Amino acid sequence: MINKSYTHLSWGIAVVAAIAGVFSTVAATTGDAAGRVNLMYLVLLYVVLPLFSLLLLALFSALKKPPLLVGALACSSLWPRSWRDALPELKREQRFQPWLFCQSQKAILAFNLGCLVSFITLLLFNDLSFVWRSTLLTADDIYPFLTVIAAPWWFVDSAQPALELLVTTRDSRLATNPTAGADYGLWWQFLLAAQLCYGILPRLLLLWLANHRFKALPAQPIEAVIPVTAPLLNQPPATPVLAEVAQFENLQQQAHAQQEHTQQEHTANATTAAEPYCLVIWADLPQNLVDEVTAQIGTPAQTFHAGPHGQMDQEMAAEADPRRQLVLVAAWEPPLGELDDFLQQGHGALMPLDWRENAFTQASALHLDEWRRFCHSLEQWQFLQLDNANLDEESK
Repeated sequence: MINKSYTHLSWGIAVVAAIAGVFSTVAATTGDAAGRVNLMYLVLLYVVLPLFSLLLLALFSALKKPPLLVGALACSSLWPRSWRDALPELKREQRFQPWLFCQSQKAILAFNLGCLVSFITLLLFNDLSFVWRSTLLTADDIYPFLTVIAAPWWFVDSAQPALELLVTTRDSRLATNPTAGADYGLWWQFLLAAQLCYGILPRLLLLWLANHRFKALPAQPIEAVIPVTAPLLNQPPATPVLAEVAQFENLQQQAHAQQEHTQQEHTANATTAAEPYCLVIWADLPQNLVDEVTAQIGTPAQTFHAGPHGQMDQEMAAEADPRRQLVLVAAWEPPLGELDDFLQQGHGALMPLDWRENAFTQASALHLDEWRRFCHSLEQWQFLQLDNANLDEESK
């Protein structure tokens, strides 16, 4: 069922991208009142845009960042809930990033195919006159650029740009009559070859590689990563290793230790964090309680709502944020693999909270020990609790 869900989502994204490609070509070939189409607009759409997208792909791959545009489209409420439910499953299987990369290639290929199909359709049923206009550039300036673009299909003479054709197809709004003898339709072969070379073929290759990489990754459900141990029959239980517990007051004193000789009163009353941080709300926490937490540690640089009670696009943005984070979780909810996958991407502090009737209460020791065991294996994360004194005052 999950397999079928993300397959439907994949094709839905591709259809939206193809429709966008169709409308892009239609908009670029609308032309002026005389029906003349600006050649430079189509060069931007069919050559510059694909090359720019390839450059962004290389940049995101080098930085190991997910393609946020496709990720946001995948998490959009445009799709049925059953389709979007496949995304957390892919994350738990540690295949979400390869799947997202594969979908980005599929979406861009669909966009370029939409451009190609609509362009050929317009050629069949309409008479396109390609011209170009520029106040600063001349035909001699543009010709070397177009020659470099056409270099990959040098063996197709009819699709090569010609200086004479550039000169005769230049359009001026001041001219009362078009250039005599100019064949304004000859540019279609150059534009068709540009789409195939820069928009279709590279994306077909990248999609094949991405799809092969995605299918080669084995699914790793939570049950598969739990180590198999010997039976515990007649064996004493191992002593659990727990993370140390810190409180905000202690952290503040450590952060301002070097300034205590000149700022004793300021340090005693300080309630802000030592550096900017991002707040990640993983629980269904009432807003007034969120405000109480931020009142103690200061206003966060940014707030994300992630996890089962949040939104997928905000969770992806939080994963990509390099700043220190404070993650608020419900103490009574057990830590799951989805949260572990999220925490592996960043660093900061984890705070389990318990509340009743819009007021904080002391979390049970059993729940806290479970979270401390979970946090102990995360070296880049610290286990935090609210100040006990504040909890005692709130419970009275």
